[in-house]
Amino acid sequence: MQILEKTTGVAQLKVSLDRFRQIAVPVPPPAEADEILRRVSEALAAAADTEEQLDAEAADAARLKQSILKSAFEGRLVPQDPADEPASTMLARLATPPRRRRRPTRELEPT
Repeated sequence: MQILEKTTGVAQLKVSLDRFRQIAVPVPPPAEADEILRRVSEALAAAADTEEQLDAEAADAARLKQSILKSAFEGRLVPQDPADEPASTMLARLATPPRRRRRPTRELEPT
């Protein structure tokens, strides 16, 4: 007998304890239950192993990203043009705040 057959009510299905006791719940034989438990345990262990491997790969990816950024800032990712401005000079230039230039005042033309 299914649960819905034992419920009553319109807005909310209600199941009384007496009606619930009448519902037959199938239980597998012990050997089948053991096999189900074994398979679920194996699946959970495999999931844990996969999660651990993904965490390790994520850490490797973060280290690789930092290594690539470091190489990029050191100018070692591509061949350098000797005519390029050295990074230290460019950084010093960029760190110095630009001086504000005053606009020359315009003389008003007579109307």
